Amino acid sequence: MADLNNTEQLDKTEDVQTPALTDEVSVESTTKKKKNPYFKYILSIGFMVALIVVTAIILFSKYSFSDLMSVIGEVSPWWIVLGVAMIFIYIFFEGYAMKIIFKSMGQKVSLGKNIMYSSIDYYYCAITPSASGGQPMVGYYMAKDGVSLSYVSICLLINTALFKIVLVALGLVGLIMYPSLVIGNGLMLGLFIFGFTFNIFMIVMCFLGAFKTNWVRAFGLRLILFLHKIHIVKRPVKWVRTLYKKMDEYEVGAKLIKSHKLDFTRALLCNFVQRIALFSVTYIVFIAFLRGSMGVNMKYHSYWELMGIQVLIALAVDSLPLPGGVGISEFLYLELFGFVYTGEEMIASAMLLTRAVSFYIPVIVCALISILEHILVIRHDIKKQNS
Repeated sequence: MADLNNTEQLDKTEDVQTPALTDEVSVESTTKKKKNPYFKYILSIGFMVALIVVTAIILFSKYSFSDLMSVIGEVSPWWIVLGVAMIFIYIFFEGYAMKIIFKSMGQKVSLGKNIMYSSIDYYYCAITPSASGGQPMVGYYMAKDGVSLSYVSICLLINTALFKIVLVALGLVGLIMYPSLVIGNGLMLGLFIFGFTFNIFMIVMCFLGAFKTNWVRAFGLRLILFLHKIHIVKRPVKWVRTLYKKMDEYEVGAKLIKSHKLDFTRALLCNFVQRIALFSVTYIVFIAFLRGSMGVNMKYHSYWELMGIQVLIALAVDSLPLPGGVGISEFLYLELFGFVYTGEEMIASAMLLTRAVSFYIPVIVCALISILEHILVIRHDIKKQNS
């Protein structure tokens, strides 16, 4: 009750103070330059490019570029085509999972649109630290297509929770299968613990927000009031209203999950398929080398063995503030896959090919899709203004 009284008092204080500040705010707003909404994404792209350049400099200072390319030229090309196909399976099933979630909410969003949203998500997750840019941009384009913001929030919340559940589950399987790869490597152990803890925290927060809204409301209210007291939050009532609005949306999401359990099981399976498709690239590249001219000197390793190692890398890198995990992903690949390939040049070539297929090529394709969609949005807005 005391917290609610504090909130009401803050509300009254804001109402009294706002008119007096109106002129000042209007003058200030006219003098400030409007910020470019894409500025942070431009910075992220620049940061990612810098990481790529530094990684390339380190790599090619140790290995000859021409020698690596000649090794890659010896692999079986059709297996590489299959590896690229895995990425598009990944994008397809994320789109299909979102379609299932939207359908359970009574929203008719076409599969084609959801695949496009998945492509945009892939691109902006790849270029932003900790994959933080995917959801805001997907939400923007969903809203532009007329999807209610409440449904957008619920869809993205549920899909994120399912996505992280799959990653943690597969990561545990990888740890059980190959504990020595984590425990025997100090860097890998630290990254794994951080990634596992962070993802568990995110999953718990998603489900608390959906199923224990009263807990989150109470905690959020006290946190906002505390931050106001130490002068970090200046307009607490605005934050409280936003918190309560979000909790209402998450409560709706919880009811949907309870009443459409089969749909969300299907969406969870889609997330498993898309993750396995992505992690399968490592094994496919290995087979491409094995079936190539240099495969005679290679020892066979099972699909589950190679995928398990790749899952461990993914979980370790997932939460790091590096766009696309550039740099650390390459380093961990060289560290953990050394026993698979014969010779340093072969493992370096395998790493380059794996990252090209699973990251760089899809990023370029998804960037083109994102640009095309943005052009269509701009054209639609121009037509709307002229009509």
